[in-house]
Amino acid sequence: MDWKNRSAYVFIKTKKGKAHNVWQRFHEWETVIGTWIVSGEWDVIVWFDATDWENVHQCVASIKDWDEVENTSSHMVYNGYKKDSWWWEKPAGAWVLVRENKLDETTEKIKKWNWATSGASIPGDWDYMTWVEGQNWDDVWHHLYEMQSENWQTSTYVPIKSWWNQNWKNNWW
Repeated sequence: MDWKNRSAYVFIKTKKGKAHNVWQRFHEWETVIGTWIVSGEWDVIVWFDATDWENVHQCVASIKDWDEVENTSSHMVYNGYKKDSWWWEKPAGAWVLVRENKLDETTEKIKKWNWATSGASIPGDWDYMTWVEGQNWDDVWHHLYEMQSENWQTSTYVPIKSWWNQNWKNNWW
């Protein structure tokens, strides 16, 4: 299933020790598809339904008002793709950011990999974001090596805690 100009990811840097509080606050947002406490330079990633930049702006403005938040980085999805499966169906998974060698090559290749549940073109510092899933972490690591064999630059965010809004199974566009 393809979608265009719909949804956004926000990467959040929290004040020390506040990632869990921020992560939990998103569980009450109906428009949130999922949120993760992650390893790396950001502390929390949130994915929400956004129909335009005004919607992204309003959500980020709200997030920046929270005392626990230091920085954000917003990424509106230009083109998105989702397999028929759901992200929470596999026990292991990670978010991977990709810099492409050629524009749109990532989209075509990732659609062919059955272990990439979804992907999204997110113009900015990185070109693409995908959820890489597996039956276990060894599967995920194997898939990450396969991605690196494409000579793409990648950055992986491993969830320490995940929350998927499973209502999206009924609400997906």
